[in-house]
Amino acid sequence: MNFKDKAIFINNANIQIKNSCQVIIITPGKGIYDYKIKETVKIGQIVSVPLRNNIYTGVIIAKGSNNFPKNKLKDIIEIYKLPVLPKELINFCCWLSDWYMSDISHVLKMVIPAINFISPIKTKQILEVNKKSIVTPTFLGKKVVEFLKKKPGLTVKECSAEVDVSAGVIKKLILDQVLFIKYEDKTEHNEVLKENIPVLNNYQLAAVKKIKSIANKDKSNIFLLDGVTGSGKTEIYLELISNEIIKGKQSLILLPEIALSKHFIDRFLKRFNFMPDIWHSEISNKDKRKTWQKAIRGEVKVVIGARSALFLPLSTLSLIIVDEEHDPSYKQEDGIIYNARDMAVVRGNLSGSKVILASATPSLESVHNANIEKYNRIILPERFGSAVMPEIKIIDMRKEKLLSTKWIAKESYNAIKKALDKKEQVLLYINRRGYSPLTLCRQCGHRFECINCSSWLVNHKITEKMLCHYCGYQESIKKECPNCKSEEEFVPCGPGVERLAAEAKELFPEAKLEVIASDTLNSLKEKINIFNEIVLGKVDIIVGTQLVTKGHHFPNLTTVIAIDADLGLSGGDLRASERTFQMLTQLTGRAGREKKKGYAYIQSYDPKHTVMEAMQTGSIKNFIKAEADGRKYVSLPPYGRLGSLIIQSANLDILENFVKKLSSKVPKIHKDKDRIEVLGPAPAPITKLRGLYRYRFLIKGKGDVRLQVFIREWLSNIKVDRTIRIKIDIDPYNFL
Repeated sequence: MNFKDKAIFINNANIQIKNSCQVIIITPGKGIYDYKIKETVKIGQIVSVPLRNNIYTGVIIAKGSNNFPKNKLKDIIEIYKLPVLPKELINFCCWLSDWYMSDISHVLKMVIPAINFISPIKTKQILEVNKKSIVTPTFLGKKVVEFLKKKPGLTVKECSAEVDVSAGVIKKLILDQVLFIKYEDKTEHNEVLKENIPVLNNYQLAAVKKIKSIANKDKSNIFLLDGVTGSGKTEIYLELISNEIIKGKQSLILLPEIALSKHFIDRFLKRFNFMPDIWHSEISNKDKRKTWQKAIRGEVKVVIGARSALFLPLSTLSLIIVDEEHDPSYKQEDGIIYNARDMAVVRGNLSGSKVILASATPSLESVHNANIEKYNRIILPERFGSAVMPEIKIIDMRKEKLLSTKWIAKESYNAIKKALDKKEQVLLYINRRGYSPLTLCRQCGHRFECINCSSWLVNHKITEKMLCHYCGYQESIKKECPNCKSEEEFVPCGPGVERLAAEAKELFPEAKLEVIASDTLNSLKEKINIFNEIVLGKVDIIVGTQLVTKGHHFPNLTTVIAIDADLGLSGGDLRASERTFQMLTQLTGRAGREKKKGYAYIQSYDPKHTVMEAMQTGSIKNFIKAEADGRKYVSLPPYGRLGSLIIQSANLDILENFVKKLSSKVPKIHKDKDRIEVLGPAPAPITKLRGLYRYRFLIKGKGDVRLQVFIREWLSNIKVDRTIRIKIDIDPYNFL
């Protein structure tokens, strides 16, 4: 998108367009062009158009602009025989493009990810007996008919081979209308199984009733479902989905981690008699294509997916559920930068859908919106059934006399042993992948660095690799120091999940132990298999990263231990305390989710920190208030606006010169000048990333200021060198 571009919004999608139209080409960077049309078209129709000797896919968005003589316009090549894209989806893309200052062509590319999505899917042509036929077939014809009655669903070729008749016999039966040719229908029946409806508790019933009652009135359709871990939020989702299925409407459920889809699907299948459509990165392109075409034809009822499912062409969307709405993985950092949680609210408003934001630890932004009654807040204060919240203990690691190579405190050891003796499961958590975050040469102090990034290489003992967690660069673990040439003198510094697992295995050699991290589980199938093993009780000790904190239900897990729980509190992240609190609450919430009592031990070197005190006392309201007051005092989100400019180049000299020039062009006269502050430029904390040097500007504004206007004015006054990349991040979550 040009920095001066304004968003285009559709008011009337039903108008008939003649003579010429405007088309958004969905190839990034191409934009909007006028074309001649030979027939009447509608907004939202998908077309192919010529542009500079190439053919592209596009979407009709308006009448012709009349900026060009009609005789100079090129003709649309093809209008695809598909239903039109929903008006609200096009407006949603335009809104997102405007808000996040992204190229509208690039945004629409997320709606139509591949050209083959719009091509017809070849379906199997099968034979069907016409029960109303009045024609008497021949002897061979009767043989075919009787066989198809016993074994339907055969093609002409298959039937010819199995009955041992020529294709001509079958074709004659088709001609006489004794047989029909039809396309194989693999669409599942979307019916609710009433007998599988569970009994909801009073809090769940009240939540469902409130959502239904408010949704039927002229009020906000956005709900914050604030329920403690294990309170039964999923059953509320399913009850609401059931209501939408009965009404013939579509539902979309967003999950932060694709491994969670297995648990949700299992619960879904117990309730309903059909498989929902699935949409995430590990689904094959073929299956995605099928789901996409079902969506645009209105054949989809329920979709469970990752953040990109928000761009599916669902024309009767009536319910959007964002599970674990606080999760930072909803923020996409590459390509089109957007927050799926916030955009779910936007799409819900544009489509008139109910939007459920659900979490045991809702984000401060959502809590604020509930406090000002922008969202409707619903609280589930108790766990479902007989389960109770776990007992939490903070272990002061300053008092521990551990060796420099040990990480499990004595009290944690005793808790693990007690749980194992009772045949219960234990979870050891540390938010570091690999074996150790840093490896030093004992003789010269040499550190292994990434060649592309300003970061240390992480030792991964399992794969025998040194790995960069930012760009993926890797090299084999060396025996000889490349600096001083000494051998076998490397010292691992600090623990990672692999090192913690090694210590646990040394302490409890008889226990069955599994490591759960993104490095050790390479596919969705592996994740599902290991989670099934845990559920079945075949694993004694789970050692994992934040992958295990997200919504998993392990019935026999009673003891949770957080190692180096203070890790997330360091650095310049304004959400550091909030994120650590959310992570620890979600983590401790994995313990004792059924009948057995749960215990959580948090190892901390700063037990007086507000986060640790909140975990110990359970004073969640006090923590949220303190965090909110701190943000409000300095006008940080949700009480202020933030925008970030990341300026990147492979040439440091060119980058520094450009940054100086950009600094000098900050708008001096602006209506919001007294309410907008530009901080920087400063080298980014990760100064070099994937071969590019990086500088950052942080733009800070009051809560009601549109930073986009200021940024557009600023960037439109400067020429950008081809070697320079500018990344605009509105409402940044990542400050690296």
